[in-house]
Amino acid sequence: MSARPFSSLPPSARHLWPEAAAVLGGVLLALCYAPFDLGGFVWIWAAPLLGALWFSEPRPDRRRFRTRGWHGFRLGFLAGFAFFLINVSWITQVGKVAGTVWAGIGALVAMAAYLALYFAAFGAFAATVGRWNPGEGEAARAGKAGLFEKSLALLRIAALNGAAWCGLEWLRGIVFTGFGWNGLGVALKDHLVLVQFAEVIGITGYGFVLMFAGVILFGTAVRVSRELRDRRKLRPHFDLTVAVAIVAGLYLFGLSAFLREPGETVTLRARVFQFNVPLEEKWSEDLAVRQKVIFDYRDLTRAFVETSPHDLVVWPETAVPGIFTAPWVQEYLNDHVLKGDNFYLLAGLEDANLENTEIYNTLTVMKGNTGSYQMYKKAHLVPFGEFIPLRGRFPPFEWLTGGIIAQDFTAGDSHEPLIVEKEGHEIGILPLICFEDTVARHARQFLRPGPQVFVNVTNDGWFHESAQTQQHFDNALFRCIEFRRPMIRCANTGVSGFIDERGSVYDRSGRESAPRIVRDPVTGSTFLRGSLAANLEIALAPPATVYARVGDAFSVAMGLIALAATFLSTGLKRVRSSNGPS
Repeated sequence: MSARPFSSLPPSARHLWPEAAAVLGGVLLALCYAPFDLGGFVWIWAAPLLGALWFSEPRPDRRRFRTRGWHGFRLGFLAGFAFFLINVSWITQVGKVAGTVWAGIGALVAMAAYLALYFAAFGAFAATVGRWNPGEGEAARAGKAGLFEKSLALLRIAALNGAAWCGLEWLRGIVFTGFGWNGLGVALKDHLVLVQFAEVIGITGYGFVLMFAGVILFGTAVRVSRELRDRRKLRPHFDLTVAVAIVAGLYLFGLSAFLREPGETVTLRARVFQFNVPLEEKWSEDLAVRQKVIFDYRDLTRAFVETSPHDLVVWPETAVPGIFTAPWVQEYLNDHVLKGDNFYLLAGLEDANLENTEIYNTLTVMKGNTGSYQMYKKAHLVPFGEFIPLRGRFPPFEWLTGGIIAQDFTAGDSHEPLIVEKEGHEIGILPLICFEDTVARHARQFLRPGPQVFVNVTNDGWFHESAQTQQHFDNALFRCIEFRRPMIRCANTGVSGFIDERGSVYDRSGRESAPRIVRDPVTGSTFLRGSLAANLEIALAPPATVYARVGDAFSVAMGLIALAATFLSTGLKRVRSSNGPS
């Protein structure tokens, strides 16, 4: 492949091929996630983007993008913008809540433009520090290259680009409270054997693995085409051997994780309720509509707990349209739901202080009566969803919400598990509300020795019947692998069910063949009203994984390596520039 692989195209098309290739890369990556779920593209999506970054030259007529760094920044931004326009298109659904379609479109464009900056930063890196030129210095060293020299050069470039991508994925997950949604590793959700190593490097660490493999695959294709064209003879490809060995190692590690025998467990009989209640009904001004929601929770809960034993019943986020401490809510729970029975109710509820100046999004567990309650107040709030940044100091943020958020939620500050008892064992409930199950560094703070289970309650009704609900579930399941704790998910709208410590929705005992999620058995749709019970096996002595102990140390280290390489490269260029031509 020459440095100008499309030199035979007409001039107009020749100028546009880098932009088209960058956009194609973004589109291919978007196809890896719900609703498309073509995860196989995660191995090759970067090829067109890398081709544009490495083999196209900055256009001299673009004053601001004459340097390779800015050229790569622009192409990376185009790839990221194309990806996020497709991948988070579900955010347009907020226009229905705001009452104008323009609110949804504006939110999508703004969010895609911001998130694309991380792709842009990668593009700038890959076009400069991480640039690979397979023909560099060939004329001067014709026939003198070492047997593995080109392989080692490609391995170095693959490692640098993998490190930069991994570090940027980590950064995206923490800046502005973080939106690490749909990193490269999440595309492997249907290939759970390959992602079990997340217990060591976290799912963000797979950003390095997959970018490394993608660079090697693309580089190998380029090298083979050049070798067949110029020499008609293939050279050793040690780089490809290394990439294949890494993937094979991940597979073997994952296989051993699946074959690992569970230790002693305690069985928790749990049931989730998914009522698929539209937001307009839950908070309707019509009292009769709101009462129907309340009575449905009461009637179906009582129907199940009175006919079969249950240890834990889970209601979704903000299940009841009222404040927990309100007298009518207390009466409703005590006299009509709990009634002194022997089960724990774990419900998403709102709470407030006496003056209602602070309001909390909570996950509250009770048994027998509300006086036994334990409460977790959501700590990781969602900007523009649960609070307006700079409220009162930056009016445009308030205008963007269209008055949807009348009052900010107050963040809680506790990371103590909630406790339920079973067979003499205290089981720690690790409470995660809404998007908290996608934030690994937040979930990690709840870990303690002894039996534990994640419980996530979410609404997801803001986004109606969009791909958001499945994407949310796909991102959440990796917490189970990273920390080797099972999870109960209860959604008002979307995907409710049970996930084991390997990220699987299937019953490990083999007693049940269907996936343990609330869905239509015929259509597979999860947008329905339903309930599901399961026996969840909870390890009495779950392992303390490497990731649980060190968190995102791997991803941070990769980011620092890429940053150091950038400074080193910049320094060397300055030295060469100051020395002048020899």
